[in-house]
Formats: sequence, C-alpha cells, structure tokens
Amino acid sequence: MAPQNSTRPQDNPVTVIGLGPMGLALAEAFLKNGHPTTVWNRTPEKARDLVARGARLAASAAEAVAAGPLTVVCLKDYATLYEVLDPTGGGPAGRTLVNLNSGTPKEARAAASWAAERGVAYLDGAVMVPPPLVGDPGSVFLHSGPREIFEAHRATLESLGDPHYLGSDPGLAVLHNAALLGLMYATMNGFLHATALVGSAGVPAADF
Repeated sequence: MAPQNSTRPQDNPVTVIGLGPMGLALAEAFLKNGHPTTVWNRTPEKARDLVARGARLAASAAEAVAAGPLTVVCLKDYATLYEVLDPTGGGPAGRTLVNLNSGTPKEARAAASWAAERGVAYLDGAVMVPPPLVGDPGSVFLHSGPREIFEAHRATLESLGDPHYLGSDPGLAVLHNAALLGLMYATMNGFLHATALVGSAGVPAADF
C-alpha cells in the first residue's frame, strides 16, 4: 500500500521529465500550486523560464527521478520513455511514475510491467485538454493503474486539473483517450459534411 501524501503542496515534490509544450504546462501548474518542482529535458534550455520561476533543473534524468517520490513523464511515445529512463533503472525503487505519453493499451500495459520489474509504481494517463488549459480545475486528466497509487497522489494530480480514475488496467486511460478523440473527430467531420450538404443548396452554415 502506498503511503498517503500530505495534502500540502510544499510537502509533495514533483519531477517533470519532458518539456515540450505540454510538459512545460504541467511543470508550470505544479509550480503555481506550490509544489517543489524538479525538471529535466534533453534540451536544458527549455527549462530556463521554469528555473526563473523556482523550478530546479536536474543534471540528468536519473537525478531528476531521484529528487522526489513522484515523477510525471510527458514524452513523445513509449519508446522515448524507455530511452530516457532505462539508463536510470526506472528510478529508485519505491517511487511512482505517472506516464502521460500517447500510445496504445498494449504499450501502456508493457510499460506497467517494465516499471513493476524495477520496483516502481506506475500510473498511465492521458491529458484531455490543450496546454493552455492545464491547471484549470475543470481540465480532465485520465488515469489507470493501481487505485492505491492514484489515491496516494490524487492531491498532487489535482494541481493539473480534474483527475479521473478509470480502473486498475493500465491500458484504460489511453484506450479512453483514443475513443474520445475518435468521437470528437467523427462529430467534427459529421458537422462539416452536413454544412457542405446544405451549402450545396445555398444555405449558409450559420442558418443551418
């Protein structure tokens, strides 16, 4: 059973690995909410503004993961996750890894097994908003994996938005992400098709 964290942000340090637009937004939200925040990126210059706001830039991914109990990873894909974290051994045993990469349920389950082999607790996840909305209380984040790990870090994850727990299967978060994106694109395509149809009869989309 994972220990329950204090609800005070200053007692809950966080590491963010990967400082693309989404990773930057995640780190900014943690800093804004008072979490001691360590960051790492293969291009360290991307951390300049975060450091100016109080973040600590780690010299290596291993140092970043060792900085606290919770590491949030936002990289391109699962292959990049392994490329970055394999040299660290996955991080010191007893830490928690929250992975917000895109991928498939199969990849998420494999990553959970990879983490378990290294003694690292693992939650998979998906961000359902663009970077500018990270930190808004209504912004939805999906998570799947062991419930006790989710509950242990719920207060910290709430700094990013509204965390939703989907179940113990690590693949559920990316599965729901794909399903919801499919729904969104189908709805958009349906609307465009409908307006094109009525447009062929001279009906403006605004009137439709």
